[in-house]
Amino acid sequence: MATATINWTLGAILVVVGAAGSFFGARLTSLYVPGQRLKQAFGVLIVVMTLYKLFQILG
Repeated sequence: MATATINWTLGAILVVVGAAGSFFGARLTSLYVPGQRLKQAFGVLIVVMTLYKLFQILG
């Protein structure tokens, strides 16, 4: 880590683009996706990722 260089320009671009994407993604989701459907999708994502990690650890 002592010899690592940080590209501050790239980091700043990623932060700005990530923040803008989060903002607009949340706006679009709130307009077009019902809250209950979003909760269900998040629950499925949690279960799928948990199963993936379990299979990765055990196999």
